[in-house]
This record gives sequence, C-alpha cells and structure tokens, in this order.
Amino acid sequence: MNAHNTTPFTPTTQTTEPDGARSPGWIGRLRSRQAGNPSGLLGRFIGRAMVKDTAGHNDRAIELLELTEPATLLEVGFGQGRTASRLVRGGHRVLGVDASPTMVAQGRARNRRAVADGRADLVLGDGLTLPFPDGSAENALTVHTVYFVPDLAATLAEISRVLRPGGRLVIACHVGDDPMPDWMDPSVYRIPTIEDVTRSLRKAGFSTVTRESDGSAYPTYWFVADLPSHA
Repeated sequence: MNAHNTTPFTPTTQTTEPDGARSPGWIGRLRSRQAGNPSGLLGRFIGRAMVKDTAGHNDRAIELLELTEPATLLEVGFGQGRTASRLVRGGHRVLGVDASPTMVAQGRARNRRAVADGRADLVLGDGLTLPFPDGSAENALTVHTVYFVPDLAATLAEISRVLRPGGRLVIACHVGDDPMPDWMDPSVYRIPTIEDVTRSLRKAGFSTVTRESDGSAYPTYWFVADLPSHA
C-alpha cells in the first residue's frame, strides 16, 4: 500500500475485450501491479514518481486533519515516506504501515533519523491487522490505497481500533462513481463507490462522514470521518 500515481495515461498497446470493454493492455497491467505493490528496480522508480504525482493529495489530507498541536498519526500506505517526513518535521509522531517491502525500505531510509529516535515507526503490513496498540493515534490518513487492501471494511475497523475516541481519519481516493483512466487494471484497482466508502466507515464506528472532490477529469475525493468522543 502506498500513495499512487493518478496522472491520466493511456498505453498505446490497449486491446478490446470481446464484450467491447477496453483492456489496459500489458503496459497498463504492469503499471497497475507496480502501483499496487512496487517492487524491484521498476518499483523504486515508480515510488519516486508517485511522490510528485500525489503530493497535493497528501497535503490536502493533512490540511483536513486540522492539526493544531503535536500528535501521533497513523498513515496506512506511507510509500516513499514523503508525507511521514513532512509530519515529523511538523513535530508529530508517525505510525506507518505499507504492504511493499520496497516502499518500507525507501520510507525508512528517507526518515532514517526519525525512525532511529522513535518519531517514526514505519513497518511492513497489509492493513488487515495493524501492529499498533488500541488508541495509540489521535488521527489517521490513507491516500490512494483503498483499492489495494484485501478487505476495506476490515482495514477501516483496524484504523478505528488504533484511533483514540474523537479521532479523525482522512481517506483520499478515486471512486467508482466516476470514469477512470483506461490504464487502470480493474483486477488490481478495486475502486469503491462513494456508498462503499461511506458505509464501511460507518460500520467501523465513524459517526461523522463528509467529503469533497477536486473536480478534475478523474476526480480524487477526500472523505473526512470522525469517531465519537467519549466523556
């Protein structure tokens, strides 16, 4: 899991399926697999490219967290560690999990000092079970990762467990209600609808859910969800 390249791109090797549906072609399939779980030399290159392509989406997610004082934040899908680095520089502590060993290595290298002194704990994991104690983070974010987790509802339930009462989660993602670039392989990109995300958040215990969109050709949505505060 990590932040993913969302720049529209149409491979020249696309084919047409028998039912008339467009196929991503082998380039699209390769790109989709590497976006979902970067590995090897190509994965390292894609990881660097994704930092630039998704920086704005990550920055908006941070803004929506409305951080006013140092906090512990959970990041599911930290990729190359660019967002974790920004948060650490802002005085926060980051608990991060990513499914790609390549991204874990890059993220930890980028945040070497923070990892060494405990300001960043960046580990390998698929998101189904987060290796952090109950209530160990005030806020959480995950950007362009929900397509790749094995079970969205289970991951959101885990995030809810790790958050403290009153904690906030921001999800940035594409949704199935809008058109997607042809290169995205639907067998890799399992893109949820607005209703899928909202229903899963409420099932995980989030009582307040709002959203906004950037209105682009292939829109990114930010879902802001808050857990109830306990007296």
